[in-house]
Order: sequence, then C-alpha cells, then structure tokens
Amino acid sequence: MSNKKLDKGKLYHKLHQLQKRVTRMNNNDGHSDEKFTMRMSRIRTLIEGVRGKGKLPKQDNYQGYSLG
Repeated sequence: MSNKKLDKGKLYHKLHQLQKRVTRMNNNDGHSDEKFTMRMSRIRTLIEGVRGKGKLPKQDNYQGYSLG
C-alpha cells in the first residue's frame, strides 16, 4: 500500500470480506484451499494498515557530530 492516508472503513470492509471467505473455506472442504496462504497474508497486511506499524525507531540526527 502507498503512504497516502488510508480510509480505515474501506480497510475494515476488505478485512471482513476476507475473513468471511476464510471462514467459508474452513467450513466447506475443498473450497479454494490453495488460496489460504495468500488470503492470510493479505489479512495480516490489512490489520497492519488498520492498526499502524507501531512506534517507529528513533533516528539519531547527530550521528558523527560532536555536540561540545
């Protein structure tokens, strides 16, 4: 996904659709079994988009400079 502002409502909708497909796949044997890993990785990326990536590591802007 790009770094643009994400519409969380749209992400929740896509996430719910994928969760329904995975549930349907688990209930009905042989229903798109080969797509399971692809759908689970997509679910993980959507959850990351909704929650955010967490706190970014602090960057040291004074690397190599003396402050004295």
